[in-house]
Amino acid sequence: MAEPHIAYAKCLSCGHPRTGRYCSQCGEQYLDPHSLTVRHFLSHTLLHETLHLDGKIWRTARYLFLRPGFLAVEYFEGRRQPYLNPVRLLITAVILYFLLTQNGLGVFVNIRGVHLSLAPTSVREGTSIAGTIQGIDRFKLLSGLLASKDRAGKLAAEGASERFHASLEKFAEPLSFGNVVLLAVALFILFHHRRPLFVAHGVFSMHLVSFVLLSSLVFVPGIRLARMGGLAPVFILLAVVSLLQIFYLIAAIWRFYYGDDRRRVLPKFIAVGSAFILYPLNSAFLTLAQTAAAAIALARL
Repeated sequence: MAEPHIAYAKCLSCGHPRTGRYCSQCGEQYLDPHSLTVRHFLSHTLLHETLHLDGKIWRTARYLFLRPGFLAVEYFEGRRQPYLNPVRLLITAVILYFLLTQNGLGVFVNIRGVHLSLAPTSVREGTSIAGTIQGIDRFKLLSGLLASKDRAGKLAAEGASERFHASLEKFAEPLSFGNVVLLAVALFILFHHRRPLFVAHGVFSMHLVSFVLLSSLVFVPGIRLARMGGLAPVFILLAVVSLLQIFYLIAAIWRFYYGDDRRRVLPKFIAVGSAFILYPLNSAFLTLAQTAAAAIALARL
């Protein structure tokens, strides 16, 4: 038999006086005996949270991909409850990206001899320390430190590769958030006259980086084709995704900073010019963040 329901006078989470089924202070739901049954958990709680098409996850994903800049606009107009928090969305995107790229992923573009990562480099299991550094260090900043560790015999020491990659994994994800901050600074410099609060640019940056991470997952099957000798489809895929991300950035800037004003031409030109500045800048920030993580992991050997 179900346990008897106890009518608490106060919310057990925050202590606020109870006035209904949900706490008016923190939103905590007061459970009755039916809500604690296995049947209710399987048929309502589990399915509702994971499969409900109007839930926060699916609604946020839909607008993130189909309406660039819309989520940032909604956030600053006060409509926040229907969507995932920008920080939670970014954390989810980072975790999902690293989970789905565990077999290795490295996508970069060569701009006048400078190699910039288009997505975070994920190291394939069994890669040597030197191979990992070569894939991450696009600016060739770590060659001296790598040579120094090699001369000291640190690279060939027992368990060195495992320790290095464990440290790299430990610092890579947190430093990925540094990319968000750097991008927000660049946005603030360009658009502080439109959005004077720095947090506005931070929220826009979190949504943008979340989209870049999730859209970059289409590179995973492309890399598999490359390993099988199919380079032509990979180059086509690289071009398509890069253009998609640039057009996404243009539309997001236009909507968030200029209100999607279709009557004026100047905001469109500004959005296009800014996107072609910010897109390589974002890749540079991403490359620097990964290089910093690799430098920390190498220094700890």
